Amino acid sequence: MLYHGSYLGGLSVIAAHSRSHTTGKPVAYFTEHRAYALVCCRPPSENFVTAGIKNDGRLHYFERFPNQLQIMYDGKAGYLYTVRRTEGMTPASKPQAYESSTDVPVLSCERIENVYEALLEEMRCGTMILHRYEDIDPAEQKEMAVHIRESLLNDPMSEPYRTFLIEHFRDLWD
Repeated sequence: MLYHGSYLGGLSVIAAHSRSHTTGKPVAYFTEHRAYALVCCRPPSENFVTAGIKNDGRLHYFERFPNQLQIMYDGKAGYLYTVRRTEGMTPASKPQAYESSTDVPVLSCERIENVYEALLEEMRCGTMILHRYEDIDPAEQKEMAVHIRESLLNDPMSEPYRTFLIEHFRDLWD
């Protein structure tokens, strides 16, 4: 079984609407890792993913602004969909992730009332490690904030995502 996390409920198929990191073509993404699917339960205006599965098999989440995990997920509902791994799925560029160029039928859906609480449970179970903002080297913190500022100036992006970045990073580069 594979997971797909979303902020949208009521899906009967997971549509191939994302862009493949390897081919650039439309795909749907799935993961074997429940915690990784949980961090995908956010709207496109908050498409700020700072997590990945490392060699230890656990999801490592790196906060890039103070209290990022709580701000992004506390009090927000999400949906974890399960699907069967099919012949047409290929390994994605990230560990324990797969992509499908075709829509994939949903087997089941679990409504997550509070995604933050679900992520805290993943940490208690040892499947996720949180690297808090205040524990990250100040030089690395500043480097990330400057990178975000440069992206705002040079990269086209949706207005909701731009607003999200300004809201959470402004104090870090001023």
